[in-house]
Amino acid sequence: MSNRSELLAAITRRTPSRLPYTFDAREETQRRLRQTLGVADDADLADYFGCNRFTSLWSLLGDRPRLPEREARHAHDPATVRTDIWGVKRELQVVNGAEYWEITEYPLAAAETVADIERYDWPTPEEVVFPAMPSGIDPLALKGDNVVLEMGYIFPFGIPWSMRGMEQMMIDLLIEPGIAEAIIAKAEQFSLGCLQRLFALYPGMIDLIGCGDDYGSQISLLMGPDVIERMFMPSLQRHYALGRQHGTHGYHHSCGAIFAMVPLFIAAGVEVLNPIQTSATGMDPVRLKREFGKDLCFHGAIDTQQTLATGTPAQVRAEVRQRVEELGPDGFILAPSHVMQPNVDPENIIALYDEVRTVGAWA
Repeated sequence: MSNRSELLAAITRRTPSRLPYTFDAREETQRRLRQTLGVADDADLADYFGCNRFTSLWSLLGDRPRLPEREARHAHDPATVRTDIWGVKRELQVVNGAEYWEITEYPLAAAETVADIERYDWPTPEEVVFPAMPSGIDPLALKGDNVVLEMGYIFPFGIPWSMRGMEQMMIDLLIEPGIAEAIIAKAEQFSLGCLQRLFALYPGMIDLIGCGDDYGSQISLLMGPDVIERMFMPSLQRHYALGRQHGTHGYHHSCGAIFAMVPLFIAAGVEVLNPIQTSATGMDPVRLKREFGKDLCFHGAIDTQQTLATGTPAQVRAEVRQRVEELGPDGFILAPSHVMQPNVDPENIIALYDEVRTVGAWA
């Protein structure tokens, strides 16, 4: 089977000819791994390990959407400071030799009323300049063997808390829900409008639409399921419903102990759940598969906090075998449970992909 047929079989809870698996690692991690493998500095490690991959539409088109005027207004020295289209400022931080962009300014932190939210300079879908489709090319031929996942236009929780600050957003949800609702509504006006434009501009090109909002901590949800259902799920549901109208599947990334809200994800239209953080409280893969396997494809499940970071290659191999048994053979795409950080030894990464090639080759 091809990359596309293998991934789509898993996404639709069928058994592919081999278990699909994906690669995701920080560049610092990849540099160490290339040195260990003795491959070129620009070697594609996903290809090296024979991984499946999700592709962005912008990679296929060779360009990305832009908001030129807004980006010009927010320009900084890009090497150290970035301000996004929402006005959220991030500065470069170096931790243990790895670079991270951390929020240092929340543009709505001082807002006191819904009127303050309404007066803010919000981006609009009409501002976005999307790249043109190449003329004379069949969109399906351009997509080829790729599976296109668009993660940029669903964020009912992620953008609002980034603009307000996590602590203040949590206070709003309990004390000033009207402010939270106003921010969520403004974010949705942009995201839903952009998705509508995407489906019109690139018919048939997008296979999955996804959200990267995290709702879990290591031991629990960040807020009660009732708050999540009331405040965020209606927006999420509207996005995935629009996607279904255009033939796409719903994808959601949420770290942490989220077992209690998995039914909410399913009701909202999620079909692929990532990253399956099995080290978080309650995230037992056997129970996840038993209770939700008929509705969900699971993507991830190889622990980056402990097994990959501190375990031995033998322990990594054992976990790969265990996860395939627990979550496969249908509806499972094996992957690290997060982007592999620089503390993951190359030998463990090699063991991961060597083992999945063996145990997942059941055809």
